[in-house]
Amino acid sequence: MIRKMNNYSFKSWFVAAGVSLLMATTVGCSTDGGSSKPSPTTAPAGSASPAAAASQAPKEDPKIELTVWAAPNGTYKPGQKAGDWFKEDLLPEWNKIHPNVKVNIELIPFDGINEKVTTAIASKSAPNVFLDYPGRTLAYGQMGALASLEDIIPADDLAQVKKSADMMKMVSVGGTVVTMPYYSTQLGLILDKSLWKEAGAENLLPQDEYRTWTPDQFKAALKAVANKEKGVYGLTLFALNEQGDQIYNNIISGYGVKLFNADYTKYTAGESPESEKALTFFKSLVDEGLVTPHPETLTSTNALDYWKQRKNGMVVASAAHSDIIKNGLKDGSVSGPHEYMYVNFPSTTPGQAALKSEVGFGVVFKNADAVKEEWAKKFLYWTMKDNTIFQTAMKSFNPLGKAPAWTESDPELQFLAKLATKTKEWPVIDPGWGIKGYPEMRAAMFPEIQKLFIGMSTPKQTIDTISKKFNDTIAKYNK
Repeated sequence: MIRKMNNYSFKSWFVAAGVSLLMATTVGCSTDGGSSKPSPTTAPAGSASPAAAASQAPKEDPKIELTVWAAPNGTYKPGQKAGDWFKEDLLPEWNKIHPNVKVNIELIPFDGINEKVTTAIASKSAPNVFLDYPGRTLAYGQMGALASLEDIIPADDLAQVKKSADMMKMVSVGGTVVTMPYYSTQLGLILDKSLWKEAGAENLLPQDEYRTWTPDQFKAALKAVANKEKGVYGLTLFALNEQGDQIYNNIISGYGVKLFNADYTKYTAGESPESEKALTFFKSLVDEGLVTPHPETLTSTNALDYWKQRKNGMVVASAAHSDIIKNGLKDGSVSGPHEYMYVNFPSTTPGQAALKSEVGFGVVFKNADAVKEEWAKKFLYWTMKDNTIFQTAMKSFNPLGKAPAWTESDPELQFLAKLATKTKEWPVIDPGWGIKGYPEMRAAMFPEIQKLFIGMSTPKQTIDTISKKFNDTIAKYNK
């Protein structure tokens, strides 16, 4: 079913082109959930000459083709493969309102995605639009390959973005917004509440409005469900590849540690004694048998599989994980009972958490063809802002707006939407996306975590080595 679309206006674009506000034509939405169509422009009888009337007619879209690459993320309808909604749902809606502007979408597999894009940039064959997250795309901005989006974002929204240093780190390069900011993924922990109910320990789960807890409270909850004989643990830590850095960085931040300085010229976590305390906490979870054994041999895929099988209590999760449970209970890929609940990462500040809010999605590559670059921006803006298909398929929150409609039927998703509003008050975990060499730094972290877990290094040695590796990488790319 096609969702109702938001009001859609190109006024700002036509003004920029020199058309006066009095002559601008607004493209509206139907009220029956259908697509926007150009509204006719009819001058009152005798009000203008034929020439003047012609000048007020809607400007016809150019006949051009845009190339869009997308990572295979999200589903819009049951049974879809990840990313299929781009062609099956999004493009048909675009074609209804802009049939002249043909969009060709190609899904790019995650395996080798960065190499494919950087090769295309080098050979001047990059797509017009790339729908992916800033963890990859900001690096292309540092290469000078991305177009500014500041001329397509309304002034009020742009002002909000620029007021937030945390948000600007995730959507800009050199102070210029190059990533569309109408997307936010609110990450936290999703737990199987059923396990705690069965253990008679539901009271150990977060009880306050925003579901916060301290490291000690978190550990007590893990102890309540950990059962070596049954092969059930409170949590699965993993350190076989770089994807494991998320949970470590998130909880280190919950100890009050700033990971980087403001201009990304230094990894500062090693300067705080709280980092050592956080790593000591992780090691204690392993040593006390509260997490799945041998985390140095496990990956995020293992953690997710254990969670689906009720072999661990929680995993790092976005809103999309609720669908994993809903759909999995139907098709048998998830073991029941499984009552999911979203909670925050533990924090040493009672009643508060360090928030994992990832903002930004989608970029436009610079193009010698000004018309194509202009329409690439229009397509990206429309995709992110002026329809609900993207929001629903990607389980996206709008950090500049209200809770999206797709959360309305699920109190747990409404909780995430409410949590997203706390980014104005609580610390936001710095993802480090704007750092040159960021992927290299991620790859340097997990071997050190492995050494920690198998007793080859102490928590202090671990954070010191990680700091040196990270700062050596930063220095290498800042020469």
